[in-house]
Amino acid sequence: MRIAIFSLALFATPMAAAQNTGGIFSPVVNDDHRSAQYRVTYNPDTEGLAQRAHYQQSINGDLMWRGLVSARKTSDSDVDFDFVQAELFWELSDDDDRWKRGLRFDARIRDDDRPGLLGMHWTNQFPVTDNWNARIVALSAIDVGDDARDGAFLQTRGNVFTRLDTGQTVGVEVFNSYGSTDDFRDFEEQTHQIGPFASFPVAEDWSLFTGALLGLTDASADAELRIWVVRGF
Repeated sequence: MRIAIFSLALFATPMAAAQNTGGIFSPVVNDDHRSAQYRVTYNPDTEGLAQRAHYQQSINGDLMWRGLVSARKTSDSDVDFDFVQAELFWELSDDDDRWKRGLRFDARIRDDDRPGLLGMHWTNQFPVTDNWNARIVALSAIDVGDDARDGAFLQTRGNVFTRLDTGQTVGVEVFNSYGSTDDFRDFEEQTHQIGPFASFPVAEDWSLFTGALLGLTDASADAELRIWVVRGF
C-alpha cells in the first residue's frame, strides 16, 4: 500500500498560534518512494497564512527520510521563514499485517532565537470496515536549546477515510493539542479541530488535497482552509 498523499504530515508547532499545516501520516513506507509537496493553510478570520515545502525519499522498505522548510505570514512579510526540519520514518509492521504501525523522529531548527525541537511520534493504521480505514497518531516533542520550555508537548491526531471507485480519497480528520506535561491546559485552552478532506489525482504523478478544519474550543481557530499539491516521482 502506497503512502497516502493526503496524510504526509508535518508535526505542527506545539503552540496553537500558527496555522495547522499538519496531517495524519501513514506508518507505511514503500521502497523506491519519492515525492515532493507544497502546502498552504489560511485562516480567513485573521488572514493568517502558513506555507511549507518538503521532499521525501525511502531508504528501503522500512525507512524513509524527509526534509522540509516552513514559512509564515508575519508583520514583516507575507512569507517569513519559520523553521527547517528533518524527519525519519520507521515502519514497524510487516507488509501483510492488518494493523500497520510505525514511528517518526523529528529535529527542528527555528529562527528568531526560538528553541529547537526534537519529536517522536507513534502512528497506526487499521481497517474499520471493508471500505474504511482509520489512523491514530500520538505525538510528543520537547524544546532544546536556549529559552527551551519545560515538559513534553503532547498531541493526538486521527482520521477515517475511504477510497472511492472514481479515484478520490475522502474522510474526516481531527487534531488535538494538549499543551505541555509541565503545564497541562484546561480543555478550552487546548486546541481541538475537526473537518472533512478530499484527495484526488489531477494529472499523471500529480495530486491535490483540499480540506477545512473547524475549531472546537476557544483556543482553536474558528476555521482553516487547507490545500496541498503533491508530485510523485
